[in-house]
Amino acid sequence: MDKEILKEIFLLILEVIKAFCEMLWEKIKGFFRLLWDRFFGVADISSPERGEVQEWGDTGEDTWPVTSKESFVRTEESLPPKERKGMADTPAIPELPEDYGDNRIVLMVRDTGCLFAYWELRKEVLDNILNTLGSMAHSAKMVLRIYDVTDVIFNGNNAHTYFDIEVTGGTRSWYIHTGKPNRSFCADIGFLTPNGTFRLIARSNPVITPRAGVSEVVDEAWMSIEALYEGIGVPEGFGSSESVFERVCKGWEEIQKESVSSPEASRVLPVLKK
Repeated sequence: MDKEILKEIFLLILEVIKAFCEMLWEKIKGFFRLLWDRFFGVADISSPERGEVQEWGDTGEDTWPVTSKESFVRTEESLPPKERKGMADTPAIPELPEDYGDNRIVLMVRDTGCLFAYWELRKEVLDNILNTLGSMAHSAKMVLRIYDVTDVIFNGNNAHTYFDIEVTGGTRSWYIHTGKPNRSFCADIGFLTPNGTFRLIARSNPVITPRAGVSEVVDEAWMSIEALYEGIGVPEGFGSSESVFERVCKGWEEIQKESVSSPEASRVLPVLKK
């Protein structure tokens, strides 16, 4: 083997031994220093590597920190320069954007006769539509067109009825009073020119307003209470073939006869008729 390689290996072994000895010597010094401080109570304060000596078993975990009410309120001026710089480097939480770059309108139901619509329109879409209107652009109005599309597949031209609501001043939502429960509606937002031309910007989803009263659908499978009791017969062994309903009626008639002398009692007792 080359002598140079042997020399490098020997030097490396010496460095490892030296590092191990230094580490062992530090451990031995720390052990004897701890024994000296423990039994003689004299600390060597001349050593720059030593800090505050903590008593054995004293961790401070069972001690509540003593703080004043004012310590919880710390302004940026009262912080040290290092912490103040850290606060400056922390990015601020951004606020929610005013829009999301969409071009749409959403229709919602508030109650039986009222809808709610909100929309977001892109500026480039509005500019393109106004450019196509030419000279009529300056007199065009932005409107909400509400369609009654009950029981139809709406294609833009087959609504039962519709009405317009003018929206101005950068409005982005509107409550729409229809006064028509149990009907389907759809909404368009667009520009309306003086000659009646309507240029669509966005179309909403269809919605159905709830009915205002009890449903007119009657389930024929339901039975009345009287018919139910008349269909129940008394089991054999009771000595009678009369129905439960007949027995109940006779019982109420007997109670009424006994209470004839009491006008108040006879007034509150119901009269059952077969």
